[in-house]
Amino acid sequence: MASVADGVDSSLYAVAVLIDELRHDDLQLRVNAIKQLRTIATALGPERTREELLPFLQEIIDDDDDVLIAMAEQLGNGVALVGGSAYCHHLIGPLEELCHVEEITVREKALEALTSIAKEMSSDQVVQHLCALIARLASHDWFTSRISVCSLFSVTSPKVSPAKRQELLKIFFRLCSDDTPMVRRQAANVLGAVAEVLDQGAARQDLFEAFEKLAKDEQDSVRILAISNCIALGRLDKTPENQAQIVGVVKACTEDKSWRVRYMVADSVKALCEVFEAKATADIFPLYFKLLGDQEVEVRTIAAARISAIAAFDPTKEFLETLMPALEKLTMPREHSQHVRASLAGSILQLSPIFGSQLTVDFLISTFLQLIRDECPEVRLSIIHNLECLSSVVSIDVLSQSLLPSIKELGKDRQWRVRLAVINAMPDLATHLGEDKFTSELSNLFSVWLMDPVFSVRDAFAGSFHRLSAQLGLPWTEANVIPLLKTMLSHKNYLYRISALLSARSLAEAAGGEFIDTHLVPMVVQLTSDPIPNVRFNAVKTIKAMHPYCVKETPAAVSKHLAPCLQRLLQSDEDPDVKFFAKQALDEIPVKA
Repeated sequence: MASVADGVDSSLYAVAVLIDELRHDDLQLRVNAIKQLRTIATALGPERTREELLPFLQEIIDDDDDVLIAMAEQLGNGVALVGGSAYCHHLIGPLEELCHVEEITVREKALEALTSIAKEMSSDQVVQHLCALIARLASHDWFTSRISVCSLFSVTSPKVSPAKRQELLKIFFRLCSDDTPMVRRQAANVLGAVAEVLDQGAARQDLFEAFEKLAKDEQDSVRILAISNCIALGRLDKTPENQAQIVGVVKACTEDKSWRVRYMVADSVKALCEVFEAKATADIFPLYFKLLGDQEVEVRTIAAARISAIAAFDPTKEFLETLMPALEKLTMPREHSQHVRASLAGSILQLSPIFGSQLTVDFLISTFLQLIRDECPEVRLSIIHNLECLSSVVSIDVLSQSLLPSIKELGKDRQWRVRLAVINAMPDLATHLGEDKFTSELSNLFSVWLMDPVFSVRDAFAGSFHRLSAQLGLPWTEANVIPLLKTMLSHKNYLYRISALLSARSLAEAAGGEFIDTHLVPMVVQLTSDPIPNVRFNAVKTIKAMHPYCVKETPAAVSKHLAPCLQRLLQSDEDPDVKFFAKQALDEIPVKA
């Protein structure tokens, strides 16, 4: 049995090893050493951890950021290692040093650790140790320390007396007026969290004054946080007086000289409408319409992206009548930015489910048609990606008369990504148009897509056949797809023969046993004898992919047709790739003798 002395020696040895590794030149070794702090602290015990290990860590702060981040993480989980909540304030020492570090990630990890530790502290510990830490950091010469301390007010205030809370607020207000813009920015960043832990009254009013001052700060990096604070303060106090005051700040931000501040208003318009619901129609909507015509492209872009979010608050004809002039400006030729038009195209179709069929037809269809014919492919793409929103709302007649001609043009668009987007929308269009209309209007594009010069387009359309077949039925597939695939089996371009194989692979997922046996197996078997090796090994891949469906539905097709083809290719084919894939397929397809 080991003696007590042996235990002491082993713990001392562990500490010595840790110290040696922390002084090593290898960064990863130092990081790994820090990650072993729990093991070392357990070996030392709580008392020696508090008296020896923590002071040692406080002395080695001058290290690589990765080491310091790992240290902060370990200390944040170290309450049990120092003897529990009664001693958790001992962890503050090294974390305070980390709050001075220039690297923001290190400071953030240290503040996360301090926040976690603060939750374990009693009120007396908070007053004695955490408040003292706040005072030291707030008066420190380094601005990084003053930035760090801003995050500690919201976790400290609930655990102290009103008088002490007032002292802390005075420190916070001093930081709100700090000479360094980065400190003021962080004070503005946490202002909402501080407001949440304050009672109604004079303290809240003082905080509101600080908020208004920060909203008018000379630095736009500080003013940009005014909107998030408007939302936070608006949620805390719903009185008409308070909301009117805050909406005044929102209006000022809408007219701010910095486009970044105006951008934040447009980006947060949904949250603003939720918080100031009573004032949304009268105050927030006009500000939003103004931002849709902002002089900066970035502001118009984000405002256009939020159209559906704000429309949900007032899905009426009156709202559309007010909105349409702004939309017309965004789609007119003088709107030179394709980013704005693409943003509008990505959100405008989402208005259809909000306003319903009639208002969509009366107000929005013309805008849809203009955007779907836009010269920029990104705009056309954005419309196609959201086509489901429209097709699920308007009638078949509207789709046929207004949009199908444009969709058919886009199916042959010069940009392959647009053609691909139209293909991805086909199953949804089939659902809403119905079998007859879908076939008569769009089936002439099938051969165009299967013989597209871009593989991604051919592959995507071939891959969509199982969804189309599942929705429209096997009789439709037999009448409209199989004849097309059969003509492609003998096409002089081998790439299109591969398209037929990809289509057969996709159809097997939705087809029944008789369909597979009658139509798909003969196609694949025929192409295993193709003169082009690429076609033959794609035929092998198709057999491998079809196998699970054949075994379930038509096991005879495997033993009589597919397996013999694989064995023939493995034994006699001249191409090594074909042999490789044939062997791979045979290994996965058990064939009964």
